[in-house]
Amino acid sequence: MINNNQELSERDLRERIAMHGKSIYDRGLTAGSSGNISVRLPDGFLVTPTNSCLGRLDPDRISKIDALGNLVSGDKPSKEAFLHHSVYRVRDDSNSIVHLHSTHSVAVSVIADIDPSDVLPAITAYYVMRVGRLPLVPYFAPGDLELAAAVEAMAKESHSLLLANHGPVVAGKSLDAAVYATEELEETAKLYLMLRNLPIKVLTDDQREDLKRR
Repeated sequence: MINNNQELSERDLRERIAMHGKSIYDRGLTAGSSGNISVRLPDGFLVTPTNSCLGRLDPDRISKIDALGNLVSGDKPSKEAFLHHSVYRVRDDSNSIVHLHSTHSVAVSVIADIDPSDVLPAITAYYVMRVGRLPLVPYFAPGDLELAAAVEAMAKESHSLLLANHGPVVAGKSLDAAVYATEELEETAKLYLMLRNLPIKVLTDDQREDLKRR
């Protein structure tokens, strides 16, 4: 795993966004033109364009945004670029963000009796290590700028968020880390739905703390 996007050139990052986007799309983790990916740059960030399919991204047309949110080059950015900007503002440790409308994660986000402070139980060690705590952001209509404020407030405490009736927003120290954490979240959501009517054993608080120490 590459630990820092700054080890790669902007060209390399564009190509890796396209590579990960195709992998995500080909495995059915997002559909149509939904979902977006970004990586932080020293002077702004790259983000997938609006109405683009993650499975067919052209690296040269990926949007480049400056530190003020203005388009510098590439196609018009995703309508949800403001989510990425909000997270980057409050998380200096995050260099990449993945936002999907992945089926199982969205399904969990609409369950009435989930804990909004931490949506999914600690089913596996890898979920705890890659995702950690997963708060639920209340529902806002797509494009509602009030969503930006809600995301920014919650992102100060957690790098992984679940938007109600919408999907996950996951930040990571690198592009690889953000993608892998998003995939782990989706698999855990799938497990949770499969096990929902069964008695299960989850990791204890002590076991979770031990993983954090490690």
